[in-house]
Amino acid sequence: CPGVPIHWPVPGPSFLETFPVGRASAGQGVLPFDIDTRGNIPRAYSQNCAGATTTSMSPCSGCTEVVGFIEHLLSLAQDTKPHTKYQFLSHSDMVNVARQYSAENNQLKLKGLNDARRVSHILTQLDDYKSLIMALSENNIPRLQHILTVTLKRGSSIRQIINTLEDSLAGAYHPRGYTGDDLDMAVLAYRL
Repeated sequence: CPGVPIHWPVPGPSFLETFPVGRASAGQGVLPFDIDTRGNIPRAYSQNCAGATTTSMSPCSGCTEVVGFIEHLLSLAQDTKPHTKYQFLSHSDMVNVARQYSAENNQLKLKGLNDARRVSHILTQLDDYKSLIMALSENNIPRLQHILTVTLKRGSSIRQIINTLEDSLAGAYHPRGYTGDDLDMAVLAYRL
């Protein structure tokens, strides 16, 4: 019996890379035929092959039943579903799945790095707010209200406000403006 020639028009490098060879192993979904790849055209032989036929170059009745299975496998190989078990995929399909998982892994790594950077930035801002609250709670900064008003009008960040408060405590920054006492003295001088 010459077996049944397997015509496999699936795009890919070779027959063995695009044929779902995992189905040739034992278990559920196993193929009811064996494959011979020694010639130019791969051939399928039924597991019930008679080994000989009455006519030359025509397959036995057992091997002719294999044609339906091959056509079914061909339709599955041309349109692989994403939920197909890995053991039923071809080598090239498995390579594609590995590439997809690798790309997804890289995207998740990048997302993790971005999230870590965002969290680090938020924690830094939180520390800045804590520093501002501590500076405000000490109440020993002269003209505190005026400093806050001026820095907020400038559109300063929390870090810049804290730096200005620290400079004011160190004596490097002197807020200009008039306090209530200064205004009262000016009114008194004006009226006299």
